[in-house]
Amino acid sequence: MEMFRTYDGRVSLTSDTWTSTYGEPFVCVTAHWIDDDWLLQKRIICFEAMEEAHNGFNIKSRIVSCKNFHLVDKIFSISLDNATANTSAMQFLKEDPSIKLVLDGLRKKVIALDTPTRWNSTYKLLHDAIAYRDVLTDMYNESWATDGQFITKDHWSLAKIVHDVLETFDNATHIFSYVYEPNIHTVILECIKIICTIKQTSLANPGAAVKRLLDNTKVKWCAYFTEFPPIYAIAAILDPGVKLEGLTNLLTFYYQQLDVQFDVPYYVNNCKRILERLCEDYGAVIQPQPVGSSMGASRFGILGPVLKKSRPDGSGSSSSSSSSSSSSSSSNIGIGEYLTYRFETEENFHIIQWWKNHSSKFPILARIAKDILAIPASRIASESAFSTGRRVLDEKRSRLSSESIEMC
Repeated sequence: MEMFRTYDGRVSLTSDTWTSTYGEPFVCVTAHWIDDDWLLQKRIICFEAMEEAHNGFNIKSRIVSCKNFHLVDKIFSISLDNATANTSAMQFLKEDPSIKLVLDGLRKKVIALDTPTRWNSTYKLLHDAIAYRDVLTDMYNESWATDGQFITKDHWSLAKIVHDVLETFDNATHIFSYVYEPNIHTVILECIKIICTIKQTSLANPGAAVKRLLDNTKVKWCAYFTEFPPIYAIAAILDPGVKLEGLTNLLTFYYQQLDVQFDVPYYVNNCKRILERLCEDYGAVIQPQPVGSSMGASRFGILGPVLKKSRPDGSGSSSSSSSSSSSSSSSNIGIGEYLTYRFETEENFHIIQWWKNHSSKFPILARIAKDILAIPASRIASESAFSTGRRVLDEKRSRLSSESIEMC
């Protein structure tokens, strides 16, 4: 694509593999970026059959096909699921001198929609079943119940509890599945909402069955989200309604709800240092300008008070002390002004539009935000391409060659 030849920003990639109805493996690579008009864009740059073994090296070879699109020195991140072959592919990519990743180490949280073995299918099942609980109860108890195993109100009460917990997951799934709206900056916020729901449900329902269910959920959750990858935190910092102070308060609240000990100030300061290093890299080609204004946090709903909460010692969060201690290195690139001042953010706030409007005040941070906010929170873009492929290569078109259905 010629558009990438002249594009001076960064591009994030997602990739996934798929096996057709007749056992033919395909790989898809999708590019995501925010264009010069501040519109989130995506394009499939590779959709082709894999004749060779489905291993890390061959997956990596398909991903580096981005060379044909003038993207070699413009890749910001690559998101894959946590399959072994993909882990190997990422290692090969890091070792390839022709690929220069600005950020690596993204842990992908995988969300597959409409899969029978996934929890969101359970949610949809419960959502529909609860609406017809009386009919289903009568039908089952009259026609299929044996040995006194009847459906009771207690069963439906448990189903409603599970439904309400999974509803929070389902809401997060839809947000993480956005393709034409930025979502990486919402990951930590949505995860906190999920943990709050689990904690509140556990306190409101002390029964053994619910406790066992929620305890198992919490153990599984901690295996993935005891520590967030820094990219999620940096994206949250670039939300003017969050920044360092809000991130510190949110993470402190998160670990309190999770009942886990975690050094939040160290983690937040490490994320700030990563952002400062990005500012230094970007600042080599962009000249900063001053800024000022004020803000509110109404659009965060129940988490609004958490965002604005001060530390117990009354000194506020680490943002003020951090920004002052590093003013000599950050003030000249705009990060100090951004972290110090508060800005008005309305209920219908749109983060890309906000950065577009403030790009002249924060040229360096705006360029960083433009690249980071283009990173998708899930690999749904590539999965949707396979849904299209499944409709093309169906039983009536089983003899179509792989060359006929490749989309590049």
